[in-house]
Amino acid sequence: VETPAKVTPNAPRTEKPAKIEITRKPNGDAVVTPKKPDGSTYPSGSKVVIPGENNTPITVTIGDNGSGEVPNDKLPKKDVPGTGTVTEPNKKPSQPVDVTTPGQKTPTVDVEQDPKTGDVTVTPKKPDGTTYPPGTTVEIPGKDGNPITVTIGEDGKGKVPNSELPDGKVPGTGKITEPGKPAVEVPVTTPGKVTPETPTDPIPDVPVTPDTNGGSGQDTPAPATPTPNAVTPNADQVDTKTTVDNGAKSNDSQNVLPNTGTESNATLASLGLLGILGGLGLALGKKKED
Repeated sequence: VETPAKVTPNAPRTEKPAKIEITRKPNGDAVVTPKKPDGSTYPSGSKVVIPGENNTPITVTIGDNGSGEVPNDKLPKKDVPGTGTVTEPNKKPSQPVDVTTPGQKTPTVDVEQDPKTGDVTVTPKKPDGTTYPPGTTVEIPGKDGNPITVTIGEDGKGKVPNSELPDGKVPGTGKITEPGKPAVEVPVTTPGKVTPETPTDPIPDVPVTPDTNGGSGQDTPAPATPTPNAVTPNADQVDTKTTVDNGAKSNDSQNVLPNTGTESNATLASLGLLGILGGLGLALGKKKED
């Protein structure tokens, strides 16, 4: 509870500010600077009232530089819009002006997982981005609601082995506890355990083995089977009469080829020999007449 200062009934009202500026420091602290209509600042000792959490206003005292500060942990958890007033020493409060009180800047927890080993590196950071001192503990969500506690080392980081991680991702709320200070809750997601991949045997290359004929192993056409009655150029000569008789018998016993009407090779050979003999006989007869 803050008791207001005595107000003199005849005291003048503080000039209505043109605006109440609120800027942030890297650590989250809010800097409050009310400005008069001409852009000048208010005198030291002036009081600025801005909206706070749960309808509880925040009072800021202006210093010699025309500004006042609100620590980050005294700010509301989220932005709170509303109105603010300025009260100069020995004057009444000004008319209200619109202003929004910013929410707290919260610490963060960076969680990085090695894709090969699955081990996790936990790095808590303050609102200004700096790391926490050694001995700070960080709790992150674990399996079945059991948190995983990590102790921060000299490098501002902590390690969690892959074997201690849950089977899948677990989002939730973590806690950062700096030595000698209360715990601070932050949102964080714990990654799931990484299962190492089982290497598979490569498929062996199957060499192409040449066949006995020196080919590449591919199918080659089989040599044609000679026709049993085909005439071979180097075959031994046979008696003409025997050839003719055999040809006649062959002609009687073999069928004509389908759709062609072509007789067997033996018949053709027989007719050829008869033609040659006939020609020789005619030649000898003519010579005898001459």
